[in-house]
Amino acid sequence: MSDRQALLAQASAAAAAGRAGEAIDLLEALLEREPDFAEAHVMLGSLRHARGELADARDSYLLAACHRPDWWSPHLQLGLLALDEDRLDDAVPALSKAMDLGAPGARAQAALGAACLKMGQVTEAVGWLRKALRSNPDHAPAHSNLGYALFKQLEEYEEGAWHIQRAVELAPGDIAAQCNLMMVLQHQNRAAEALAVADRVLHASPDLTEARVNRALIRLKHGELAQGWDDYEARRALPGEDRGADMPWPDWDGTSLEGRAIFLYGEQGLGDEIMFASCIPDVLARARRCVVECRPKLESLFRRSFPRARVIPTEAWRHDRELLSQPPDVKIPMGSLPRFLRRRPADFPRHTGYLRADAARIAAWDRRLRALPGRRKVGISWRGGLSTTRRSVRSIPLADWRALLAIPGVDFVSLQYADPSGEIEAFAGEPNVTVHHWPEAIEDYDDTAALVSALDLVVSVQTAVVHLAGALGKPVWALIPHVPEWRYGATGETMPWYPSARLLRQQRPGAWEPVLRRARDELWTWSAAPSD
Repeated sequence: MSDRQALLAQASAAAAAGRAGEAIDLLEALLEREPDFAEAHVMLGSLRHARGELADARDSYLLAACHRPDWWSPHLQLGLLALDEDRLDDAVPALSKAMDLGAPGARAQAALGAACLKMGQVTEAVGWLRKALRSNPDHAPAHSNLGYALFKQLEEYEEGAWHIQRAVELAPGDIAAQCNLMMVLQHQNRAAEALAVADRVLHASPDLTEARVNRALIRLKHGELAQGWDDYEARRALPGEDRGADMPWPDWDGTSLEGRAIFLYGEQGLGDEIMFASCIPDVLARARRCVVECRPKLESLFRRSFPRARVIPTEAWRHDRELLSQPPDVKIPMGSLPRFLRRRPADFPRHTGYLRADAARIAAWDRRLRALPGRRKVGISWRGGLSTTRRSVRSIPLADWRALLAIPGVDFVSLQYADPSGEIEAFAGEPNVTVHHWPEAIEDYDDTAALVSALDLVVSVQTAVVHLAGALGKPVWALIPHVPEWRYGATGETMPWYPSARLLRQQRPGAWEPVLRRARDELWTWSAAPSD
């Protein structure tokens, strides 16, 4: 063995024994004598990488690649470093080059899969991760990432859960795998076990944002409001989630708003923005001045509903002269308001609706509905969510609603936000089944609100229509899957956000038939009763 190989082995032994500082000293001394020793540069880079000295690690890897351009190892390390830093445009070429130069399969393939997953290229990610597992069936990170892609992105729950559980078996201390296991346990309605995993992960890594957010959702679903809202603040540390990070005003800390101005800004989905807007009247009662920023489709609805607030569309604050010349004292995302205003069940008001649709539009829709032959007018929505928000669990094919839609004396109106024409046309020519669909009512949210206000009842799966109806004070029956979103709670037929809402819950995963049968029976009885 040459002297430099002996010194390299000595440094490797020191690193393996946990003496990283000693190993780094040995490698730096070696490289002063042998500056072209690529293996030493890679080892030094990996030690610096592990210590979080990322810029120095990158320099070491680049020097190794310079001195041995045909060696795969420095390119692999550069790719892994770029992946850790979320420099995905750099990670993919470096990892691809490492593979072209003969990098052993599993590690590079798994890293490419992880990079593609972060870039939202789910199909490509799944392909690389499967290749990694063919190269090494016991590669724990590949199992964890493949499980996440299948479970979260593609809704292939059974296979995804298997890969995640396998990752935990192979690497029980891996935090990412534990976080994925938490997701699986929640989906399987094993809340106590999911909470135990969250507590264990956070004990080991108190600053792990994803685990804290997951724990928040478990707690909120099960009514642990005070602790849940406190944990829920962690969502603002997730990448790209805190829209207010560059707003030049301090956060509201829950102290008195007397004589002060506050800026509220919307976040998350349409339904969340509507739901959290239930806190706006509380703020208006406390603050001297209130500015509300919301998505443009809600702007006119919010302006009409909260006349004491100044309502502006998303991102308008950046060029709003009035706001910039008279800045608010504090700001807060609307999803953080419940932390100060809804810490106990008793803090939720028994309202009859806090949103107000346009009266003229309500009258126009009322005339249109009255021209239909039925005594009762019922709005329906049967598809909810995205592929990343459990669409398959939250949706019920319209064909399965057939018995409910055949109830005599009821006119059914589509409130479905995505184009439902194909599903509705499938009933063409079928006796006693008609679903009316007016696209203009869905395209303009003020018209949607007016149509909902003119209806007698809304029956919907978990989607924004439930929130809209509840916020307008209209009766709404929500069809809830066995494992609901946190907003709907774990049990019961009511939800504190909307007194006019009733929840009809699945008793077994995927079993919608009993829920629809109950809805049909109750709707039949309700439709036959005298009108108010």
